[in-house]
Amino acid sequence: MATGSNATGEMGMTIASGQLVSETGGAYLIQTMDSNGQALSQATRASPATVQWLIDNYETAEGVSLPRCTLYNHYLRHCQEQKLDPVNAASFGKLIRSVFLGLRTRRLGTRGNSKYHYYGIRIKASSVLNRMQDDHQHSALRQQPLIHKQRFKPPQKSDGIGDGSNMGGQTSAEQNLVAQTQQHQQFLDASRALPQFAEVDLGEAPYPEGTSPDHVHSLQTLYREHCEAILDIVVNLQFGLIETIWQTFWRYSLPEEDDGGMGIQQHRDSEYEKRLPKCKLLVLCKWEPILKWMRSCDYVLYQALVEVLIPDVLRPIPSALTQAIRNFAKSLEGWLATALAGFPQDTINAKIGAVSAFAQTLRRYTSLNHLAQAARAVLQNTSQINQMLSDLNRVDFANVQEQASWVCQCDEGMVSRLEQDFKLTLQQQNSLEQWAGWLDEVVTQVLKPHEGVASYPKAARQFLLKWSFYSSMVIRDLTLRSAASFGSFHLIRLLYDEYMFYLVEQRVARARGETPIAVMGEFADLGSSFLSVNGNKDREPRRNETWDSGSTDSEEPVNKLARQELKPIQTLVLRTASGSRECFGDL
Repeated sequence: MATGSNATGEMGMTIASGQLVSETGGAYLIQTMDSNGQALSQATRASPATVQWLIDNYETAEGVSLPRCTLYNHYLRHCQEQKLDPVNAASFGKLIRSVFLGLRTRRLGTRGNSKYHYYGIRIKASSVLNRMQDDHQHSALRQQPLIHKQRFKPPQKSDGIGDGSNMGGQTSAEQNLVAQTQQHQQFLDASRALPQFAEVDLGEAPYPEGTSPDHVHSLQTLYREHCEAILDIVVNLQFGLIETIWQTFWRYSLPEEDDGGMGIQQHRDSEYEKRLPKCKLLVLCKWEPILKWMRSCDYVLYQALVEVLIPDVLRPIPSALTQAIRNFAKSLEGWLATALAGFPQDTINAKIGAVSAFAQTLRRYTSLNHLAQAARAVLQNTSQINQMLSDLNRVDFANVQEQASWVCQCDEGMVSRLEQDFKLTLQQQNSLEQWAGWLDEVVTQVLKPHEGVASYPKAARQFLLKWSFYSSMVIRDLTLRSAASFGSFHLIRLLYDEYMFYLVEQRVARARGETPIAVMGEFADLGSSFLSVNGNKDREPRRNETWDSGSTDSEEPVNKLARQELKPIQTLVLRTASGSRECFGDL
């Protein structure tokens, strides 16, 4: 049996011969030596090929570290080459520590750009891994997502080995890609941790036949590990690996005619299958308490991912990173639907509903960010601001108020104050951030009377509709007058409408004690319900098809109006994305 070379670790432990000693019931015994020459043994369920691969390619060393995601990416590549079923990131961490005793985990890097590292380990100088470039450093920049069979490529021989100008056998193009990915990570919030998940609310429901509390506990543990691995992948911009990790967790297999049954056999032997058989997973996923719990977990995870990728919607983001995020959002539903093939339709609907809200939020936030950067140029141009002021002073606001008051029934004093504040803020040539502060104050001022009461979400929605109606009336007046600054006003209007929606979304989520993703997930469900009703005109709308629960008979006219207002709000959500494509081209 091959052994690893000597290396002295930080803890004074010498791994002189990481040998595979024996096999018992699928477990492999690894023997190492401590500093006193005493034999230490660790048992692991990993395949001997994987353990030997670790020993052959890594060694302990003092004062060095490797990113945790890099080691896991190397391991995924190894599994692809050896046709092995990979374990999740958490289990791989246990495997690493069983082979290289004394390893520690540290978070290294500057604030906002830190990563988890294994401290006290490095790649051997003789390892082929020194000549490999992790695919995840490319995937964030590619225009099209990779399919499973393309993701992991065997290392290519480099003719430049030993050339001092070619670091680690990488070409200059590869080095540029690495540098660009590292630069993009500076715009992420890599310090964000995954919040705790709620417990499963079992109520009085009996356990499904053939399951037990142990199976539920196993699912909770596995799903937590699964979500933490997803967060780690996204933090490191390994977007293409999401497809793989979903397929691994949900035990997706190609049809037998496509893979000769190898995928099925691999999943039977996988760690997931040993901890929670797929047959039990299928039964649990039909159970309503598990469906609700899993969806709540998804909302927590996806909200964390949004805050990692876009921590500040107004902060400039490189166009390549924006495009990568949008491509990622475009691929999510297809990846998850494929991985869930064969699962109950209720499970698929719940999972796809949550990931759709996540994808929609990414698209909206990247569109908002793109509009914000375009608007900066307008707000910093003195001549454009002066022209906008001149055109705005010609708008007949009395006529606008007269037409809008019948529809919106707003306080005239409030509208007049907002008009004057808008003109004053424009005249002062404030920055985008100052405009954002003014918009936030407007939302606070309007919604303050509704704080702490059940009508808060409804009042917030009504405010969005009224804001949109008033701004439409102003744009209409500018259009009829052929205002020279119409293009600038149109851009600013798109940005402010979308930012208002963002602010209201955050406020409503906070008032309801939910994440914004959960609020948007509920909105998506209502939108689907609306489309279903609209497509069947013969069916009378049910009373509970409103945005507010617990409505009474006296509220019925208002509820009918709310149903009618659902479509304009959908238009408000999508308008910015379509408008930005018309003005600036597709991102």
